[in-house]
Amino acid sequence: MSGENNPFEKHARAIGVLFGCLLLLAVAGGAWLGYRALAQDAKRGYERHIVLRECSPLSETRHSAWNSDEQYVRRCDDNGFIEPSRVHDDPELEIVFLGASTTECLHNPEDQRFPYLAGRLLEERTNRRVNAYNGGKSGSTANHSVLALLGKVVPMHPDAAVLMHGINDAMFLMLAGDYWAPHARRSMLQDKDYNPVKAWVLERELGHRFLDMPKTDYDPYRGKPATLNVEAMTAQFAAMEELFVFICRKYAITPVLMTQFNRLTLDSDAYREATAARLKDFSIEYDDFQRAYAAINETTRRVAAEQGVLLVDLAARIPGTPEYMYDSVHLTEKGTAAVADIVAQALSAELVR
Repeated sequence: MSGENNPFEKHARAIGVLFGCLLLLAVAGGAWLGYRALAQDAKRGYERHIVLRECSPLSETRHSAWNSDEQYVRRCDDNGFIEPSRVHDDPELEIVFLGASTTECLHNPEDQRFPYLAGRLLEERTNRRVNAYNGGKSGSTANHSVLALLGKVVPMHPDAAVLMHGINDAMFLMLAGDYWAPHARRSMLQDKDYNPVKAWVLERELGHRFLDMPKTDYDPYRGKPATLNVEAMTAQFAAMEELFVFICRKYAITPVLMTQFNRLTLDSDAYREATAARLKDFSIEYDDFQRAYAAINETTRRVAAEQGVLLVDLAARIPGTPEYMYDSVHLTEKGTAAVADIVAQALSAELVR
């Protein structure tokens, strides 16, 4: 009897629908209020920043060796340099190396990466305490190193800053056109990485479109014809190297320019064919890329001569063979030892007189 007189049981379905509607209204109202709050916040605009490409300070990662399954550690100090870096608390000479993956030497043992090795050899030959800092970062181009120089190297007051770039600059300038081209990873100026909801609100309210993050740096250009204007490319590259030299001298740092060792030649072999196949993805002919890349290295020689700075011509002195490089530009341990020896010899003559 009691069940028949209970209005909640009698109208359970209707009550359930009512509560469901109230819940939906509450959720919709909350979503609307949340959206309006985000929309109001969006009126302040979106954040962007100048990129400092470096290994994450105080991080530790492991990477496979170039020739085995062995894992090599990459430890980074509190200023984003690859360790071992600050080996002396009271150094007599400090050298900073800036570049991309060819400086980073990610797939070599940490005590055989050439910036570290060069520091140890320089210490032996000069009988002075030397700290050598590895500021290499995969994917970087010369503009990124100029930003790092001004942003974090200048306050260190090192004795010398050493710059080596080449293949990334040639590739990026051919595909993107200039150093300021918009790119989710490579641009000097980048948007803040908002969560998807906040990004959607910003796009809807402000009409600003955030760039999609590509799986690889060059995915946005795959299949599109590259712009091959060697004169324009080398002019941009030269301007970055000249800016590097200017900043160094303005802050009493000895600038050093290095050409980039490589295996990119016009000789026909299986290695060339494999490289040519990869370049086809970007509508680039191997011969065209090789000539553009060679022009980049030649630009480094010209800028060094015009600016009167030390040139370490690694492209001319390191043999372009598998013993020294396991791919187009990355060093084996024999290669890192050879580069370190040449660099230490050049720096000892330049810095210790």
